[in-house]
Amino acid sequence: MTARQKKFAEYYAQSGNAAQSAIKAGYSESYATHRTDEMLRNVEIVEYLKELSEKAQDDRILTAKERQAMLSDIANNDKLLIADRIRAIDTLNKMTGEYTMKVDTTVKTSSKLDDVFKQIGGEGLDE
Repeated sequence: MTARQKKFAEYYAQSGNAAQSAIKAGYSESYATHRTDEMLRNVEIVEYLKELSEKAQDDRILTAKERQAMLSDIANNDKLLIADRIRAIDTLNKMTGEYTMKVDTTVKTSSKLDDVFKQIGGEGLDE
C-alpha cells in the first residue's frame, strides 16, 4: 500500500466521504471523482480500513481502571444524591471482589447406606 493510499484510508475512516478523502490524500479532483470506487475495492485499503475501524472501537472501550476511576469520582461527588454515590461504591466493591460468598456445607451419611455397606462386607462410611 502506498503512503497516499494509506492517507486516503485514514481520511475515509474519519469522514466516510471517498472523493473528499482522496483529494485530501493528494489525488487529483478528476481521479477522486472517477476512481474512488476502484480504491475502495483494493484489498490492502479494505484491510487497512477494517484495522482502523477495529482500533477505533477498541479505543472507545473503557478499561477496568478507567471504569473504577469514573465510579470513584461519582462516589466522591458531594453534589450527587447519596443513593447514586452508594450505588457507585457498591459497583466498585463488586468489581474489586470486596463481596465474597461464604458457603458452608455439611455432608451427612444415611444409616441405611451404612447398613448396605456392612451387608456386602465393607465398613460403614463413618468408620
